[in-house]
Amino acid sequence: MKKTLLTLAMLAGSTLSAASVQAKDLTGGFVNLGAGRASYHATLNDFDLGSDHGTAVILNAGYRTQFIGFEAGYTDLDSISYRDATAYSKLSGDGWTAGINGHFNPTDAWYISARGGAFVWKLHATLKSNDPANPFDEKASKQSLDWYAGVGTGYDIDKNWSIGANFDYYSISKQGLDIGNRVYTVGAEYRF
Repeated sequence: MKKTLLTLAMLAGSTLSAASVQAKDLTGGFVNLGAGRASYHATLNDFDLGSDHGTAVILNAGYRTQFIGFEAGYTDLDSISYRDATAYSKLSGDGWTAGINGHFNPTDAWYISARGGAFVWKLHATLKSNDPANPFDEKASKQSLDWYAGVGTGYDIDKNWSIGANFDYYSISKQGLDIGNRVYTVGAEYRF
């Protein structure tokens, strides 16, 4: 976890240093959409619960002044599940984001991006057993406030459209449960 935070801080710092060579003014509204892989790693009171992956979808909208601004959006982290002859379990997560967003152009077409802020997440869990000795069917949800951060790079097609690749980290941590979600996406942005 500390390595992830250090890496994100270093990437954000190098991204901010690129601001001095900003090639164009991006003042205005934007909307972006990305899709890709969410890699889960869960621990409960420092006990390793394992890792899995799913498909993530990220939608953001916001406003930038020059090259930095604010964003708000929704992130669907998909779900992970397990099934055997007598039991079934499923865990899914999603949430709302609000934070800052930067889009820096060291050249006319190439950009580097950084983002971060608050993540209001919700986990949904289902646990079922058809074992005749111990049948059950339970569902639960948990919600809390945490954080997200990310970096990306890509190509500005023109003054309105960009395509790129991103890495984001979404923290879900409450009462000993810690789920680190590393999300790798490709996406597009439209500026207006």
